[in-house]
Amino acid sequence: MESSEEAAVEKCRIHLRPGTLRDAPPATLHLLPCEVLVNRPTPVQCFFTPAIRQGPDGLEVSFRGRRLRGEEVVVPPSLVGYVMEEKGEVLVGKDPSVGSSNDDEPEQQELVEPPEALERDFDRFFGATGSFSRFTLWGLETIPGPDARVRGALAWPRLAAAIHAQVPED
Repeated sequence: MESSEEAAVEKCRIHLRPGTLRDAPPATLHLLPCEVLVNRPTPVQCFFTPAIRQGPDGLEVSFRGRRLRGEEVVVPPSLVGYVMEEKGEVLVGKDPSVGSSNDDEPEQQELVEPPEALERDFDRFFGATGSFSRFTLWGLETIPGPDARVRGALAWPRLAAAIHAQVPED
């Protein structure tokens, strides 16, 4: 039986454009303790241009009149972080209403996968717009502790490797 959360998950295939990983420029990232209720490109840099100062217990900054405290988090050496963006694609050989070949839309690209393998509203395409090896993690009034979810996410690859490692026979 599916839970209500599982029923709400849209099934889709994710396609990654590997060429974008090689060309991804370095990005400066800030993980803020807030939610942005927009699902489109947004000029965040107009609203958050941090004047970061070193406080007695770590980094400090103000955002919309609230004090944020933070610290630099380094991505584990064996990993690289990427900023991903969904790319619009034209499904070649499919229904003509699926996409347009209009040159005014630079995000539209021709696919190299066989068109019969792709389905409208099922396949999603992503490319890297930036790469990072560190980011600033911000907390509201306090520095995010070791329990922060992002720390668990960064520890997961090391834990997965340990779980799947060959166990010596003793």
